[in-house]
Amino acid sequence: MLRIFSLSLLFFVALGVAPLYAFTTGFNQSWFKDQYAYQWQDGNYDKEYAEKLLILNKEAGSQLLRVWLLEGSWLSQFQKDRKNGVLTLRPDILKNLQHFFKLARKHKVKLNLTFLDGNSFRYVIDRPELSAFWWNIFNDKFGALDQFYDHIIFPVYKMISDDFRDVVTQIDLVNEVNAIAEFKLFENEKNAMSHFLCRLGKGSPAPVTASLGWANAEDLFFSGFLNQSCLSFFDLHFYNDNGAIPRCEEYKLLAQNGIFLQLGEFGQSSMAHDDALQSLVTKNFLNQSKLCGFKSALAWRLIDQRETPNPEERFSYILGDRPRPAYVIFRDESLSNR
Repeated sequence: MLRIFSLSLLFFVALGVAPLYAFTTGFNQSWFKDQYAYQWQDGNYDKEYAEKLLILNKEAGSQLLRVWLLEGSWLSQFQKDRKNGVLTLRPDILKNLQHFFKLARKHKVKLNLTFLDGNSFRYVIDRPELSAFWWNIFNDKFGALDQFYDHIIFPVYKMISDDFRDVVTQIDLVNEVNAIAEFKLFENEKNAMSHFLCRLGKGSPAPVTASLGWANAEDLFFSGFLNQSCLSFFDLHFYNDNGAIPRCEEYKLLAQNGIFLQLGEFGQSSMAHDDALQSLVTKNFLNQSKLCGFKSALAWRLIDQRETPNPEERFSYILGDRPRPAYVIFRDESLSNR
């Protein structure tokens, strides 16, 4: 199965990345509180809460925090330019993102900044106007991809390039990009997706990836699904109740040949709210990922705090203001890797 990398191996080695440490541990936060797709807007962005996240991340021994920027598919982060009618990123989002970057620097936390969330596009399938908007971007129709890059992506790249290269050390172009393919939003699954990712990552001030999730992530990875997508490193997501990494030896061989692998999300698959299970999964995934040649591993999720009843809090490493036992295990394992 590893022969799929033979033609592209030297390309990925030559790209190179700058890992933070020999083995990096981190947390996913993604969005804040229950503000999916609205977290960076004035009235929602909470400076005190943002700083609390960075402090909790740092105190856990984490070297990297993953946050999302454009995770909603319903255009809440954009506004229409009055002069030319194109969509631009809301200025308050850039302002608040800049504030967060400065806080991260203050607390010496490196960031993975993730743009789109592939899973959110399930909501556009039955909405023709919204579906057409994203179809034109994903498949480079009528200049839509260039407009999206120029007016949405490039301003973020410029801000990072000008002032925050030391803070933003990774960019995930699309969280679980295979979800977009599953929703049939790429005209030609492989070619259109690769073209889209290459364009979106062009000129990035930090190493780029497009993460793979869902149950078929591993099969897609070894099939070469992302091989022509101009990525600096590969990011896979695993959820199970034993913390095991399948096909460990194959990952190890790739790592030995210079392929940078990141376990970008990990957690339990059980619906149970179980401290012992979370602790077991955390310890095993951290140890297994390192053993299998992954350069970094990010736990899902630092804090999952919402106002409504929330079964997802089973993933949260902090409940209220109380660290769960797995938080302590994460801290001890992280510090032992320094």
